[in-house]
Amino acid sequence: MNEGYIDMITIKSFLNISRLVGFISLLVTLFVLGPVLACAQEFQEDQKFVRTTQARLEVERAWDVYHDGALGGTLQSPKVQTELEMYLHRSRELLAEAYDAEDKGDFIKANQLIKNIMQITNRVIIESQVEKK
Repeated sequence: MNEGYIDMITIKSFLNISRLVGFISLLVTLFVLGPVLACAQEFQEDQKFVRTTQARLEVERAWDVYHDGALGGTLQSPKVQTELEMYLHRSRELLAEAYDAEDKGDFIKANQLIKNIMQITNRVIIESQVEKK
């Protein structure tokens, strides 16, 4: 009778140890993979803002090219200079709207705004490089 009782205690102890080992294995796995999973999520979050960052850099580039033309006196006319500056201000307004749309999770609107920004900045860059006649 004691042998059966000892066997039951041994089996219960073994099951408890097996559960403990399984639990510890799970904790170790989560501890090791936790930072990896967090980095992957951060990477996905960062990728959402890549297009807006590209648009911001393009707006800055357009302003630089415009200023080079305006300060160098190579823009076609004062009228063209005024138009280009209005376009640049509009591109900044659209950029602010794109950031707001991204913050709200409206990536369709943000992408449309970014598309408009890129068109405006490309136009400004091209027209700023055309020298007056």
